[in-house]
Amino acid sequence: MMQTLLEIVISGFSLGAVYCLFSLGLSLVYGTSRVLNFAHGSIYMTAAYGAWLLSDGGLGLGFVAVLAVLLPASFLFGVLFERLVIRPIRAHEHWKTVTMMATLGFAFVLDNLNLVVFGPTAKTVSPIVDGNIALGGVIVTNQTIATLVISLLAVVALQVFLNVAPLGRAMRAVSQDMTGAAIVGIKVNRVFAFSFGLSAALAALAALLLSPVYLVSPLGGWSPFLKAFVIVVFGGLGSTQGVLWAAFILGFVEAAVISMIGSTWTMPIWFIVLLVVLLVRPRGLMGKWGD
Repeated sequence: MMQTLLEIVISGFSLGAVYCLFSLGLSLVYGTSRVLNFAHGSIYMTAAYGAWLLSDGGLGLGFVAVLAVLLPASFLFGVLFERLVIRPIRAHEHWKTVTMMATLGFAFVLDNLNLVVFGPTAKTVSPIVDGNIALGGVIVTNQTIATLVISLLAVVALQVFLNVAPLGRAMRAVSQDMTGAAIVGIKVNRVFAFSFGLSAALAALAALLLSPVYLVSPLGGWSPFLKAFVIVVFGGLGSTQGVLWAAFILGFVEAAVISMIGSTWTMPIWFIVLLVVLLVRPRGLMGKWGD
């Protein structure tokens, strides 16, 4: 019994940390622009293909080198996506709805581009570190520990950035009142571009950590996107603190479900938990829905 509980705790922490990392990117974009980026999962999977290409796909780079290439490239990709695809749409009267439709279309473009370039066969990425250790009688891979540590460090760094850095505070101001932020001199377009870039970089980091565990396939981004969407709604749309709580709660729920009744029941149980929370708190744990 104690061994099973320890397995659930370790797995729950690991899942929660990575889910938090991935979901924060989706939440940041919604928080600043009040639109859902339906291409978030496809950007994640494109970054996973990039990780494979840089490591096992031929270049043979190590984790640090892949990280140094993939994160800046993903950030630049996100910025260009906002400037070339999203920014022109904001002149439209119903730009929020049109933007969400555009991100959905862009997701399909990325998925099919990955299919054409890399083919339908799933790819595998080597672990960050090999081997395993025993914790209280439970065998834990070094990959799991590395994933947990890196994810937690990234989440802490992001929270410090949002609370301390001038650009981070500007993002929080835009999320609270876009018009008011513009009046006091905050460059809203710059904040939008940075939020999309940061979101893409977070998705890339999550892809780099998860691609050694899950297969990399052209349509593989939709499952993590659905989980991120549930986490963001559960925590409260636009609330980074809510995402933190929701990711770890649902991470522990998933670990318990897999241990007790199997992975097939993960998403049904997630949706049941989400519905119960929304019945009690319609805006999620800490959400404040904007216009």
